[in-house]
Amino acid sequence: MHPIFFSLSLLLAAPLHPLDVGPGLAPPPRGPGLRFIDVGQGSSLLLVGREGQAVLVDAGPPPASEAILAALAEHDLAAVDLWVFSHFDNDHIGGFVRALAGPDNIAGTADDLELRERWDRGLDDAPDTPAATAYAAAEVPRRRVRAGDRWDAPGLSIRVVPAGSPPERAAENALGLALCIEVESLRLLAPGDLPVAQVEAAARACGAVDVLWASHHGSRTGISQAVLTAAAPALVVISAGGDNSYCHPHAETLSLLHNHRVWSTDLAGASPHGSCAGLATAWGRQHHVALADLWLAAGEAD
Repeated sequence: MHPIFFSLSLLLAAPLHPLDVGPGLAPPPRGPGLRFIDVGQGSSLLLVGREGQAVLVDAGPPPASEAILAALAEHDLAAVDLWVFSHFDNDHIGGFVRALAGPDNIAGTADDLELRERWDRGLDDAPDTPAATAYAAAEVPRRRVRAGDRWDAPGLSIRVVPAGSPPERAAENALGLALCIEVESLRLLAPGDLPVAQVEAAARACGAVDVLWASHHGSRTGISQAVLTAAAPALVVISAGGDNSYCHPHAETLSLLHNHRVWSTDLAGASPHGSCAGLATAWGRQHHVALADLWLAAGEAD
């Protein structure tokens, strides 16, 4: 691997200090925070509240269930208070039903995951895919939410923010939810896979944030200078899979973020022999690859 593509968490001297918590590394500290779960080419985020509340955002592709269950176990969380789904693409909902069945992968047994509330954009025009069909059939509470809806617990807030109207005949990405999240004093913008015009609207609605979860796994269609100006993030997190066929994160995205602190769970393009363009010319001194989950303690925003 090229020497610029390894995790340097101890050298990130900044108000925000992500900690790589992948297999074989130290467990995350106790207390509230954000855990970006490494689910490969997809997205999943665990929010831990000060009183042990657990909120999940998205569920990655089908194999992600094991990583999600492992993350919950490491934080001693046996139930999920709220699970929010930005949209219905396979890489955001695929791990959901399997995770509900618990570690034994058998629904209806004692280790099933308890889920108290589920949010999504509504099932209208949901894609006709096995993952979406299984998601809709799951026998756990679900609620359609819109901009303005919010969920609150001590030190933890999830707000659906307006992202503008999607274009006619919009693809699934453009139909998704944008979330403005606060864990203690740490604020995050999570725009799912929304296209850039909608991310810009969501960024204006959320305001300045500590962390921007880059839209669409670092695609060049999900970020702009207007997003960065409105959100003013201290840190950008990218959820991407190694050697993914989409070449995420895109070199143009990394060029735009050249002077920003960036952590990516993985990336394509690191190898000069791969099918994606090499990222060396776009890689900044403050860019890091975790190759594992990222834990961000809420108190580190102070």
